[in-house]
Amino acid sequence: MFMSQMKIQVKQATIVKPAEETPMHSLWLSNLDLIQVRFHMGILYFYNPCSSSSLPNTQSLIDALSKVLVLFYPAAGRLQKDKNGRLEVRCNGEGVLLVEAETDFTIQDVGLLTQGLDLSQLAPTLPYSGDISSLPLLLFQVTYFKCGAICIGSLIHHTFGDAGSIVCFVEAWSRTARGLPVKLTPFFDRTILRAQDPPSPVFPHTEYHPPPCHNPPVTSLVYRANPDSDSGVVSLKLTRHQLGALRAKAEIADHKLISTYELLVAHVWRCACFANEDLREEHLTRLHIILDGRSRLRPKLPQGYVGNALFHARPISLLGDLLRERFSTTVERVHGEIRKMDNEYLRSAIDFLERHPDLDQLVPGEENPIFSCAANFCIVSLPKDTAYELDFGWGKPFFKRTSHLNEGKGLVGMSLDEEGSFMVFMCLKKTQLGKFRKLFYEFLSVSSL
Repeated sequence: MFMSQMKIQVKQATIVKPAEETPMHSLWLSNLDLIQVRFHMGILYFYNPCSSSSLPNTQSLIDALSKVLVLFYPAAGRLQKDKNGRLEVRCNGEGVLLVEAETDFTIQDVGLLTQGLDLSQLAPTLPYSGDISSLPLLLFQVTYFKCGAICIGSLIHHTFGDAGSIVCFVEAWSRTARGLPVKLTPFFDRTILRAQDPPSPVFPHTEYHPPPCHNPPVTSLVYRANPDSDSGVVSLKLTRHQLGALRAKAEIADHKLISTYELLVAHVWRCACFANEDLREEHLTRLHIILDGRSRLRPKLPQGYVGNALFHARPISLLGDLLRERFSTTVERVHGEIRKMDNEYLRSAIDFLERHPDLDQLVPGEENPIFSCAANFCIVSLPKDTAYELDFGWGKPFFKRTSHLNEGKGLVGMSLDEEGSFMVFMCLKKTQLGKFRKLFYEFLSVSSL
């Protein structure tokens, strides 16, 4: 059942600038930056009510944000085009947006695990029809719930950085809010992801080819759930016991070779295909798996790297083959695509992009429907926040999920409330969600409770 839209009242919206004068210059963007969707994407963090008298208020959060922007000064800049028409960041200290909001809803009303609400309202919205240079690169919204719970919506313009980038910033902000020093020094120099000269790709990189399309793609480019649309989000939790059951179903000889992420990706792919009764066996289905290259590249990127380091693994199959094959075969298919994403392959991908005649053609949109096209799906892994505290003074968050989901996209991440458990979020047509949930848990042959 999908509830009515959450009522959010905006109390104030503030452009927060660095507390001190910062360097003025242009920041070069890599090809990995330029092929991202040109919108803000991010993560919602939910905090339990806290009775401490020394809790930070909105003004103290603004002050801390202003301080941390001195260290992260490119984040206070704006996108612009250079003389050749290539996007870059103009570091000019114009600031980021912070919105304070409140709602009469409670966390129980939202129903995070049975969610039918449009949670994108917990993050700021901006018009994208104007000049791109007018948009702040970072957007934040602090929403106070009636029950005392708090949500911080943290968004980053995807051309500027990925989820790992926004997590790095939020941790620095949260530590500053508690009077602690920032642990990770941010690294903004994207030239470490520059192509070779001359660029020499050694793989065909079919992951950048257009996807198979059987139905008209979803044309909404705002990349957020719309309560009036025919799509919705299902939120599914898997306990350690259920993950063990899923691993047993995989029947893999050496379980150490297969990650939990690979198991879940294979399972989500199959369930999403089974849940769509409009597909036929002769249709092709492609899975778009987004991988963080920070630890896969050699040398590894600096831990505080702020920018896009996302690469794409894209297994493809005839629908009939996928639905008839054993689960272990699907797992091995996913594992094989992910395993090949080593340093040599990723460096080749960077060189391939350098030789591409028009990178704008690879930006997700109406002309490049990466997913949202009947049998094409996207699975993303949320950053492992276990290395980060993300505590503003209310304690650590008890729940997280992406701020925006559009049809065909799913996310996998570690659950924050139970060690060893995972969360899966999937956006599909509302008519498919019930069947997807049923298939997801029935396959495990254990209770979903």
